[in-house]
Amino acid sequence: MKILNKKQVNAILDELKEYYGIKELKLDYAFMQNTKDKVYLISKDIKNINLKSMRVNGLGLYFLNISRGLRLSIEGSQIVGKGATKNIYEVTDKDLKDWLKGYDLDCDDIYGYRLIKNKNDFYGIGFAKENKIKNFIPKYRRIKNA
Repeated sequence: MKILNKKQVNAILDELKEYYGIKELKLDYAFMQNTKDKVYLISKDIKNINLKSMRVNGLGLYFLNISRGLRLSIEGSQIVGKGATKNIYEVTDKDLKDWLKGYDLDCDDIYGYRLIKNKNDFYGIGFAKENKIKNFIPKYRRIKNA
């Protein structure tokens, strides 16, 4: 894993602010990226630890994946969603149950990543295209019988 420098972190934050219409997004954490382009948030004190001698795949809170745009994790959507004003898809309680089970959602003609919101809570992110929002909830986090 490598610690991202200030320029890389600012580029990520600026892109998130632009895409989701966020006025201010201050994350006072170190950003670490693994070999699979996953970015984690961790205390800035990590800079005092020598990671070169360790084989680490993930450390801290999984925030987003940068391999195909900026795909937020469920926790990332909750952090970013608080200040978001655009690219939000509000779901009903019924649609939320389907979403948490891992099903894709039907939607109008929209394209791109959307924060999934129900009432005041965020439940991850999906990619909208061809009248569907693709679900990215990992199988191990899905609700089986709800």
